[in-house]
Amino acid sequence: MADRTAPRCQLRLEWIYGYRGHQCRNNLYYTAGKEVVYFVAGVGVVYNTREHTQKFYLGHNDDIIRTPLTENAALGQQRWSHGEITTHLLRT
Repeated sequence: MADRTAPRCQLRLEWIYGYRGHQCRNNLYYTAGKEVVYFVAGVGVVYNTREHTQKFYLGHNDDIIRTPLTENAALGQQRWSHGEITTHLLRT
């Protein structure tokens, strides 16, 4: 009989391709450090243009719909079923 236990492995996010611009506002910024801050679905992305690297923020449990930027980047998530907005702070 075959072993039916789940394999012991994990997925690791390596790179985000694409950009979400539909139905979103305030969703792409350049920081003072020449990084690009944006989001795709529920992932916040900080792209370093000089080193061609990305950092990811995976703390949301729903789509991010806005990214207000101050000195840091705050990523806003909206819960469509309850009309609530949750904001997470991502330091760039």
